[in-house]
Amino acid sequence: MSPIPPGESRFVSVDGVRLHYHEVAGPDDSPPVIFTHGGGPGSTAWSNFRLSAPAFAARQRCYFLDFPQFGQSDMVPVDGPVFSWHARKLLGFMDALDIPRAHLVNQSFGGCVAIRFAADHPERVERLLLIGSQPVERGISQPLPLFSKHAASLMSDYFLTDGGPSLEKMAALIRRYELHDDNRLDEENLRLRFQASDNPDFIRLMQTPGAFGEWENLLPVFSRVQAPTLILWGLHDWFGGVDVPMLMLNQFADAHLHVMGNAAHHLQSECPDEFNALALSFIGGYA
Repeated sequence: MSPIPPGESRFVSVDGVRLHYHEVAGPDDSPPVIFTHGGGPGSTAWSNFRLSAPAFAARQRCYFLDFPQFGQSDMVPVDGPVFSWHARKLLGFMDALDIPRAHLVNQSFGGCVAIRFAADHPERVERLLLIGSQPVERGISQPLPLFSKHAASLMSDYFLTDGGPSLEKMAALIRRYELHDDNRLDEENLRLRFQASDNPDFIRLMQTPGAFGEWENLLPVFSRVQAPTLILWGLHDWFGGVDVPMLMLNQFADAHLHVMGNAAHHLQSECPDEFNALALSFIGGYA
């Protein structure tokens, strides 16, 4: 199935913050799907999940939401614990669009926000799907590479060194941190990611102390996640091993884990057909 255009960009204001999203129309006889993105440079919900849009929109209305500090949403500082702050914006987004309940499909950082949201507002979540999310400070057996000295300069290297954002730097970042097979780099995704990253307002945020909020370990709220959850993990995920999703699997009320052997952090981009089949089966009610 060929990718479809994202449609018209739309905006909604939540707590005085303008949020950008794409809406792709689909059948309205079941809860819609809200897609959220990872935290890497230039990430947006559309670029992270555009290869899934045709398959999902054939069954349900789809919303591709950009959190504050990403895409065309407002570049504003986060005040307080990071995932809780963004979860309140997600709640406001659903309220503003009169969405009483939705499936949440989330990449990495977006999954951490969704876990916080699902713990705080279980009545608003139909099913929860997480890809490569790291909502803890360490796994069962090892620290997360995300918190190592080797990842400490990931963002500043991309945005602040060697002339700032570029297509070449974005390609290298995606291949190194997000893909297992370098040949799976998608040129349209590369273009979208670079375009979104080339934003002087975000660079100003990086130079503002405390602009990204406080780190939040979500382990204490795992037992409050009641929604049926599918955790997808790439065996070659640079950001952490399978001990991380095992923590969630053991403590969520109803969780399932699927590990893809030939994928890394952005498995929905590397293996879109496999991902879409698994995700749609799960969203449709089959674990």
